[in-house]
Formats: sequence, C-alpha cells, structure tokens
Amino acid sequence: MADKLQILHVASWFPSQVHASLGNFILRHIDAISSVHGGEVWAPVPVKGSMGSLQKMRAADGEGHLASGLPAKRLYHAATRPQLLGVARSVAAEARRMDWKPDLVHVHVAHPAGAAAVAWAQRWGVPVVLTEHWTGYHDAKATPWWRRRAIKDALKGVDVVCPVTADLGESIAAWGTSGTLRVVPNVVDTDLFRPAAVQTLAGVPVGDARRKLEGAPLNRILHVSSMHDGQKNISGLLEALASICVQDTSVRATLVGGEKADLDGYEAWIDDRSLADRIHLTGPLDGDGVVKAMQAHDVLVLNSRSENFPCVIAEAWACGMPVMSTDVGGIQEHLPHGLSDRGFLLPAQADVASWTEAFHQVKNTAWDPDAIRAYACTHFSVEAVAQAYDAVYRQLLQPQTS
Repeated sequence: MADKLQILHVASWFPSQVHASLGNFILRHIDAISSVHGGEVWAPVPVKGSMGSLQKMRAADGEGHLASGLPAKRLYHAATRPQLLGVARSVAAEARRMDWKPDLVHVHVAHPAGAAAVAWAQRWGVPVVLTEHWTGYHDAKATPWWRRRAIKDALKGVDVVCPVTADLGESIAAWGTSGTLRVVPNVVDTDLFRPAAVQTLAGVPVGDARRKLEGAPLNRILHVSSMHDGQKNISGLLEALASICVQDTSVRATLVGGEKADLDGYEAWIDDRSLADRIHLTGPLDGDGVVKAMQAHDVLVLNSRSENFPCVIAEAWACGMPVMSTDVGGIQEHLPHGLSDRGFLLPAQADVASWTEAFHQVKNTAWDPDAIRAYACTHFSVEAVAQAYDAVYRQLLQPQTS
C-alpha cells in the first residue's frame, strides 16, 4: 500500500459562491486529511438563476486549491428537481473527465452527493468512507420519505461510517447501514486557536494575558453560535445571564454571531432589563475575531437544545478556556457531568437557578489552561484527526493488498 493514498473527497456541503460558510467544518476535515494524503475534492453546488450567473461562478472558482494545496472542484450546476438528478449529472460529468483512479472515495455528508459518489466508487471497485455531521438522523420522522430513501440507499453502499460523535453514530445505525462505525471528531486549528501571547510594555505584561496571569476573577462570559433560538436557546441563555449578572455585578457577557433580524429582538430584551452595559452582542465575527474574543474571555457558555459536538467547544479548549454547556448530543462524550477539569455540564434544559449555581462553582474553581488545551490538541488537532482517518483508511484497504 502506498504511503500517500489518493483520496477522492465528495462533499455534499462545501463553501462556495452560493453559500460561503456551508460545510466549513468539512473543509477543515479535508484539509487535515490532505496533510497526510493526496487526491482532490469534488463539491456539487446547485445554482438557482440564469445560465449567465452559473457560468460566472464556474469561471470564478469552479476549480481551485485548498490551503493544503489539494485541488478542489466546485461542480456548479443548474438546480434541479429532484436535487439528486443535478448532483448525479455533475458528478458523472467530472468522473468521465478524470484521468486517475482513487484508492478510495470519501463522502462528506450522505445527502445529496452520497448516492452518486457510491455509484462511481462501485464502478471503480474502490471502498467508500462516509463522514457524517447531519443532525437529522436524530429525528427520522421529520425527514421527507424521499430523502430518507436516498440516504438509506447511500448508507448501504458505504464501507465505513465516521460520525463526529458516538451519539450521532447510534442514530445513524438505527437508519441501517452495512458500514462499520468509527467515530472521528471535528477538527480544530490549534495553531490558530490558542491562548493569547503575553504582550509586554517596557518588559511588563499588559492586556488580557496580564489580567489572567495576575489571577483576575473569572467574570468574562462568552457565547459563540448562529444565535438561532430554536436550537441554541438564546432566550433561555439570556435569562440565565441576567440572573448571573444580578448575583455578580462584575460579570460581563459577550454573545457572538447571528443575523440582524434575530439580534434586534435580543437587543430589545437586554435594553428592557437595563443590561446593555453588561451583555454585549457583536454579530458575526471572522475566524481571527472569534480567536481574539476567546482569548479575552474566561469561560464559554452554550445552552443548546440539540447538538452533535459543536466545534466552538474544542476551539475554546484549544484557547485554554473552560466550557459550560447543557447535556445534549455528543457533548458529554468529552465534557463530563457536573464540574470537571474542562468545565461544567448542566442537565439538558437546565433552569436559571441551575445556571446561576453552576457559574458560582465555575468561578470559584482554579482552572489549568495548559491541561485544557492539551486535551483539545490530543483529540481535535489537525494531527490527531489526520491520524484517525489514516487509521480508518489503512484498516479498510489492508485486506485488499494482503
């Protein structure tokens, strides 16, 4: 078996001109894998609108390269009904042009590209790995029958399924798959997400690093998410933060993310309670902005109603921050219940009193940022995730080369 495998990545979600952030966690997975193996990326992207706009997108970035140097082809095509038809045509057109054969096909999210990718893998006689992030497996009844059928058909042709949490893996297994389940978590750039460097002025530490070095009280709370209330329960989080602010007048909270229509309502709620100087909404920030926010705060909080394992938790840990979260999805696979050395896991739908008491315990705990970061590097770094996928690939291909 070659040391460097040639992997064809087929991504159902991927950043493009249609949606700049869709599947950015998939991009990070592929970047990690490409630090070890070669190949290329195909990302079918349906486009609604005129043929002219479609051609402009194709000309602009139909083919490019990831930061790792891996070729990435965004297969822009006219949106169709059913969606699977346009995706299948775009994948087939690219497959007929290719002049190489992959060692295996790696599908990222089964729908809508999984069925086409599996079909071509079978034609080439190569195995298929599926990485899955989709939370819809947890509630099959909410998924239209035609989508369930397409996903189940794709699952039947997969050799290994890599959910990002064991909790998600259990839900996938209930849908039915012949593939082996191997959990591989999301990846975090631990070179980017790291504790703040100590800045000095005339040899004296200054800024947030100094504040933390001097043992300043834990009183800066951070939340980072889409700010969608249905999933992230921002309304409940604001109630909890208001209670915490009343109990401790030194506390300041920052909430990052969200669309203006959502933020206006939250701002009004904050203003009505005279907390505008205590709770601040920033709107969306880019990657560097999120890093700086984490470096300037003491604890990350999540009050979600549903999750797999949000990347923001691992990012906070990489910055040496403890995390407070509700027990949903696969979060408890990495954050133990109650108070632990990485934060505090509250019950799902924890009430205001529970949040207030938990924060009191977190504030009065001596945290070890180095140990928190070490956990993130061991489990979520580019190196850790690349090694995990390398092991999956090697085990899958070994019987065919012995």
